[in-house]
Amino acid sequence: MKKNILSQFASQFAEAPITSLVESFNAQVGNRGFNSARAAHDHALIDELAHRGVDVSAISDGKSISFAHHVVLEESAMKLVIQG
Repeated sequence: MKKNILSQFASQFAEAPITSLVESFNAQVGNRGFNSARAAHDHALIDELAHRGVDVSAISDGKSISFAHHVVLEESAMKLVIQG
């Protein structure tokens, strides 16, 4: 079932504009709830951003994702930066 949920999120994010992906990330900031659907969502979201060439190093080290701060897309560098 988790694989099916992951595929659904991956398909949804593949069709979304990058601004929508950033909004999806920011909507999760401060959310402490966690389950398999949330894990699939987060994994698919970060994978799609990386697939599009967005530098996600401000929020992910490849093993974990930090939802501690809102981010903005610095379009000229195609990277996410912590919103100040």
